[in-house]
Amino acid sequence: MSTLLPLHAAAEPGVGTDTVVIGQSVVLSGPMEENGIQYTRGIRLYLDQVNGKGGVNGRRIQLVTLDDAYDPKRAEENTRKLLQEHQAFALFGYAGTGSTLAALPLAEKAGSPFLAPYSGADVLRSKPSPVLFHLRPSYGNEMNKIVEHLVTLGIQRIALAYQNDNFGKAGQKSFEDAMARFKLKPTAVAAIDPINLDARATVAALRLTDPAAVVLATAGQGTVAVVREYQKAGNPPQFFGLSVASAALLRRELGGNAAGIVIAQVVPSPWSRGSGVVRQYRDALGNGEPHHASLEGYIAARVLVEGLRRSGKDLTRGKFIAALENLRQFDLGDYTIDFRPGQHSGSAFIDLSILRGDGQFIQ
Repeated sequence: MSTLLPLHAAAEPGVGTDTVVIGQSVVLSGPMEENGIQYTRGIRLYLDQVNGKGGVNGRRIQLVTLDDAYDPKRAEENTRKLLQEHQAFALFGYAGTGSTLAALPLAEKAGSPFLAPYSGADVLRSKPSPVLFHLRPSYGNEMNKIVEHLVTLGIQRIALAYQNDNFGKAGQKSFEDAMARFKLKPTAVAAIDPINLDARATVAALRLTDPAAVVLATAGQGTVAVVREYQKAGNPPQFFGLSVASAALLRRELGGNAAGIVIAQVVPSPWSRGSGVVRQYRDALGNGEPHHASLEGYIAARVLVEGLRRSGKDLTRGKFIAALENLRQFDLGDYTIDFRPGQHSGSAFIDLSILRGDGQFIQ
């Protein structure tokens, strides 16, 4: 006589008895590697702490990280591998607008949560996705902050340099929208190729209009290339960059010549212990070098872990998404994440920092 066994639903992808698999495609090589490397370091900094204490609800977090070298096609391939071969429960910690755009349809098709891409592109927010959750504000928010600051100072001759890819084009649109809000038009808009990084034509086009300020919708070595070429040409304006410009990279590459560059930041200063989340990050970092992107990664990992914790032992994608949507006014230590149904952008924090001649930051 056979025994009838109870029916169970198919196992949730990536959820084991004592592990949960999280998938990440991120830029770890090439001219845009700085932020991807630092973002991932911050993520692993916190996940290592959590796993060292037994994980979340009895499961250690297994982060599978694949390098996409800032190539959307590779990001798409990586995402297929993560979802199909590695059976990732969720996608997390991607870097770049193009990579996120390439991965999002696959995440939606699989019903996979997609948390904390390192991109502020408005195109990712204009049509909200039920699976996509942003921690950082949009580039539109950053551009508004920059342009408002310049207008307050009485500066209206403003130009834009952008890198010719999905990210740069998103930044260009955000910049032009921000200028229009103040009834201004840019004196010039010029692109730089993010692959060959030849900024000569870019700078020549900008210099023709003699702007008082140049806003940079560039990242990684693209930012360095524009600033360095403009300084070599002489009579440079003041530069204003988005948060992905990486102030630490500018300081390292340009030394004292980085003085006066203003960067929008979407996290508190990682050198100041004035906020609770920074103190916790610095304690975990020990003698490591602070970095805005690694602090952002540390924050992202804390949100991931909190979402998993609130999902309970019986972990499903649906429960995880619901848990994230109920992270209302979640205070990580003077830094608040506020998700809710229909609102998947968690933070409104934007500040401006300026590089000093001694390589330090004022924020």
